[in-house]
Amino acid sequence: MRQAFSGLTRRLRAEAWRLRLAATGDVLQHYRYLRRMTEAPKEAVAAAQAERLSALLRHASEKVPFYRETLREAGVVDGGRVRLDRFQDLPLLDKGTIRSHLADLTSSDSAERGSYKNTSGGSTGEPVTFVQDRGTHEWKVAVKQLFDSWTGYRPGQGYALLWGAGRDLDDTSLKARVGMWLRNELRFDSYLMEPATMDEYIAELNSFSPGLLLAYAQSAYQLALHAERSGARVRPPGAIMTSATTLEPKMRAKIEEVFGAKVFDRYGSREVGDIACENGDGHGLLISPLTHLVEVLDEAGRPAPHGVAGEIVVTLLTNYSMPLVRFRIGDAGILAAATGDVAWPRLEQVIGRVTDIFYTRAGKQVYGGYFTRQFYDRDWVNQFQIVQEDYEKIRVRIVPNGVVSPASWDAQQRELTAAFREALGDACQVEFELVESIEPGPTGKRRYTISNVERPT
Repeated sequence: MRQAFSGLTRRLRAEAWRLRLAATGDVLQHYRYLRRMTEAPKEAVAAAQAERLSALLRHASEKVPFYRETLREAGVVDGGRVRLDRFQDLPLLDKGTIRSHLADLTSSDSAERGSYKNTSGGSTGEPVTFVQDRGTHEWKVAVKQLFDSWTGYRPGQGYALLWGAGRDLDDTSLKARVGMWLRNELRFDSYLMEPATMDEYIAELNSFSPGLLLAYAQSAYQLALHAERSGARVRPPGAIMTSATTLEPKMRAKIEEVFGAKVFDRYGSREVGDIACENGDGHGLLISPLTHLVEVLDEAGRPAPHGVAGEIVVTLLTNYSMPLVRFRIGDAGILAAATGDVAWPRLEQVIGRVTDIFYTRAGKQVYGGYFTRQFYDRDWVNQFQIVQEDYEKIRVRIVPNGVVSPASWDAQQRELTAAFREALGDACQVEFELVESIEPGPTGKRRYTISNVERPT
């Protein structure tokens, strides 16, 4: 009887959620379109993306003061004609430009589009204000529905969050509480990850048995390590989706092992929404090409070849109130060749923030993942953070898991120092600190690697 009642409640929630989406503009139409395009051939996908990009650029040239001259001078839009072959001649857009040109970047018809102001997550401590609109929101929700469906999750099933952004966890308003009921949602704060609190999270997850757990990658990993070390029984959720912070291979393996569920990594940002997500075929993250155009650029600003790391630059195809064209999102990643059953472009990997790239004085760059991998299989480490303070100075903060003997501590320091010097040169000074905790950033994300130096000129 209880199982039948639970099934009925789930179906009622699913239908209520469908009705809510149907009432939210064109969300369901966008979702169905995206699903159809996952089956389209490569040429059809590229043509649809080019058509949507051309429409956005034409609108920007007519309605957005900032782009009127920029597009004409680059020869991208002139007299209503769009030249996509010159698209990469456009300058890159960064957060500083948005801050100083907010009004000029806003479309003259933004009010008619139901525009509203939003802010970035501020994970680097410098949030930026930007403008979005009703159409942007509808596409954003549709993409979320598509990505969630790839995990096997279906509306009405339990949906759990292990998240840190306060605005996403706020449940004080009636609207928020109704949304939580419709989504059958359980929320956990990734700021609060003390052992006793994590015990409570695991117990509640076991009881709730969600169809999907959406979590900061580092928080899911930390919870998995705690469950393993404490010997806690973990009831597998339907699937786990990681986001917000970089998912390293070792982290994925540990999360899947402890939780007994497949991990799907997702990539996005507050400014442009969800960009890409794994669909489970093992070929990387599928980029949503009808909503985003993604470039990966080398140090000279040229397109990096597939398989080569570079800076991620995004053009959001759905925001007509403030077109973000060739936006420097602040991350580094690697494009992959299109493969598998879905003819969408792919990201092989998102490496992390551009500020996670370490530099030598000679200009060599080392991605943060190199340093995090040095801590694989070091069970005595609970948390760590590596900070590049100068070209030849690294500070390493470590929260130990228990007591570390002096002999072991000396040996570990020698091993890590050798690994860091192999990447940054023999002159590199490496200083270690044993600390009680490492505080997360403004949005609850704990950064493993931070570089405070710039690429040498």
